[in-house]
Amino acid sequence: MHTHALADDLRPRRSLWLSRRARWSAAIGVALAVFLVVFGVVYRLNQQPYAFDRLTLVAGVDYPGGGDDGDADGHGTRAYLDGGRAFIGRPTGGGKFDLRAVDVEQPGGAPIWTNTSLRDVDSFRAARGSVMVTGLPDKDSRRRITLLNASNGVPFATFDVMNSDLWVLVGKYFVRYRDSDHKLVVTDVGTLKEFVALDQPGGPRSWWLTDNWSGQQVPTSVDGAQLDEAFTVDPHIVRATADRGLEVVSLSNGRPLSAATGIAGPDDLVYPYDEQIFVVSREHGQVRAYDRRKLGKAQWSWSLPDPRSAPTFVTVCGERRVCVGEQHHVTALDTRTGEVEYRLDVDRPGHLLPVGDRVMIRHETGGRSQSSLVDADGRITASWPGKRAARLDEGSYLLLPSTVPDSGAFPWLGVQAQNGAARELGNLDVRLDSCTWSHKYLACAAPGEFVFYRVRSPWYSGRL
Repeated sequence: MHTHALADDLRPRRSLWLSRRARWSAAIGVALAVFLVVFGVVYRLNQQPYAFDRLTLVAGVDYPGGGDDGDADGHGTRAYLDGGRAFIGRPTGGGKFDLRAVDVEQPGGAPIWTNTSLRDVDSFRAARGSVMVTGLPDKDSRRRITLLNASNGVPFATFDVMNSDLWVLVGKYFVRYRDSDHKLVVTDVGTLKEFVALDQPGGPRSWWLTDNWSGQQVPTSVDGAQLDEAFTVDPHIVRATADRGLEVVSLSNGRPLSAATGIAGPDDLVYPYDEQIFVVSREHGQVRAYDRRKLGKAQWSWSLPDPRSAPTFVTVCGERRVCVGEQHHVTALDTRTGEVEYRLDVDRPGHLLPVGDRVMIRHETGGRSQSSLVDADGRITASWPGKRAARLDEGSYLLLPSTVPDSGAFPWLGVQAQNGAARELGNLDVRLDSCTWSHKYLACAAPGEFVFYRVRSPWYSGRL
């Protein structure tokens, strides 16, 4: 009797314990579901490009060394953005040059560093982790290339080159075509040791850097030139060799990765992209794709429908798409199979700028230049006569006049790649060839000062 009573007393307590556990489990399940929903929404929003806002002035910075314009043509005056920093440079008279790094949010405050020891500067540019300064040619056509540490502005390497040479900084490798003896030379910028010297009798245009999709994810300038080194993730070059040959060379050790003869003549177009090399015959209008590790046999080939139509360019136009241009057409091919994704009828196409699966292309209509947005199916969704496009980020473009006035303000427009919607951002009186931008900021040289603008709203949105 006592035992049964004790059991009866325990049952409610056991049921109560189970009920609490069930409530805790339900609460945890609900909290997890809410977290997953919130995470999904935030993730989805973060896949959208930043919404365009009107250009908002952050600050103006007087030219170093005074407020005058210095050189009448603004020679050497530039700005480059690099994350939260900006590099601004300006001749200050008598061959002197002022180069400094400033905070993008407070460019008018104290500079991060200043270097006033540079002289006779022709140009400079920001590279990954460094700033490359190119000097003016002297009376004997010699130039000096100086590399500065981007963190403190201290020089750490110099190279003397000839004006007829061709050079590029690829990560930690300084690659130079030496015109005096027709050699391709690679130097480690850390040790300054020249560890590769290849005979290159084909001249300065007989070797090519490897392009890759990461190169589309860096800030660009109005001419499409990348302001950051996009090639450091893939330190390989492709060069022409004897008997119509090509050779893939690793910059880390100078050794060939693959080589073959009889695949590319001196008049052919050669375009290394990611793990492939595309060779386009100007004479026969044939496109061939090669695995860069196995150059002996083509992966696929495709020929222009009209063999009399000579190809004019070949370039990436999507992560898995390569485009071949002709006088009146652009053909998009699948990089893996060579199948035609679309063939677009446009006159004098050129300057293709891919963003995702969209492409902005400059071409002519009725003898007038215009920029057109092409969707993934090869349809022109919008066109802007008299405009030229520049890539802003992985989801949008800037549109600027094809002919910029010598002085005075001109309009800037933003275009979302996904839907082609355009927005007027404002009018700026700046020197366009001095400008640089990131996905949120714009920096340019204006009369008497550098100007910094915010071009994006502070939150993601796919709508204008």
